[in-house]
Amino acid sequence: MTQVAKKTIDPFTQLDSLIPVLSDLYTAIKSKHEKAPAMMDKLISTIARITNANPDAALAAIHLSKQTSPLKQPIYCAVIAHLFAQQQQLDEHKTRALIQAVLFCNITFYEFQVLLNRMDGKLTDSQRAKLEKHPLQSATIMEAAGFMDPHMIKAVRQHHERPDGSGYPNHLPSKDISDLALVVSMCEVYTARIDNRAHRKPVLAREALAHFQSDDDSRVKGLLLNFAKSIGIYPPGTWVKLASGETAIVVKRQQNSPIPLVRALFDPNSIPYMGPVHRDAKDPNFKVIGATSPPARPSVDLSALYD
Repeated sequence: MTQVAKKTIDPFTQLDSLIPVLSDLYTAIKSKHEKAPAMMDKLISTIARITNANPDAALAAIHLSKQTSPLKQPIYCAVIAHLFAQQQQLDEHKTRALIQAVLFCNITFYEFQVLLNRMDGKLTDSQRAKLEKHPLQSATIMEAAGFMDPHMIKAVRQHHERPDGSGYPNHLPSKDISDLALVVSMCEVYTARIDNRAHRKPVLAREALAHFQSDDDSRVKGLLLNFAKSIGIYPPGTWVKLASGETAIVVKRQQNSPIPLVRALFDPNSIPYMGPVHRDAKDPNFKVIGATSPPARPSVDLSALYD
């Protein structure tokens, strides 16, 4: 992609502009509209184009999002799934199945998500029952509309199963859960936990998938490793503390190194700089010592760091 073409793509606005597009597609699928397949193809290709043009900006847009619509999550999950598919070197068929699964696994459920996201407390029995039915209901809706890819349908049905058997609806053991379903689950859990909710603050990116960690399941460990590689150990748009005491934001992953490119925005006393300050995290004086949160609202336009 040319530099000129890249500059015409702004993930900070264009990803969120796909939310009404996805809403219309959900309506088309539920009504079995003949244009639904073409609408789906266009949406998937648009997400791929935005992500490929500037992957670091796309990831930053996810991590810095202020969007409140529950339909942001499947869009953001699709970006991460696209990057994971590249990292995992999935073939075209499985890549498509994975992205379809993250986009549509909650097609029958997203209105209810608005309520859940605002709740602070335990679910009622009826709410729990509704929650646990939605993977099968979503798969049924997709099949009824003619989307029959077995990899996608299986991933939708199983996307809330967990490797330790604690998931739903069927409490499957790890060996019976498909790779794609596990990745859909990782995408969903990750984007949910880094998001701000009424009852809790967002979790730091490095901690978002902690409960998937298992020393006894090499397959899950391998998927988690490629998930981490696809977004970065410190993903773009996340905040880090430097050895200097400064607070910096990650602006870019490096292909062959876990050390990200960063810009310091706050001095060691948490006073904001007038503008971003270049720091080389390979320098021991400015190495990344851990993830953090910004001490205050930044005084610069963060999206401008990803041009």
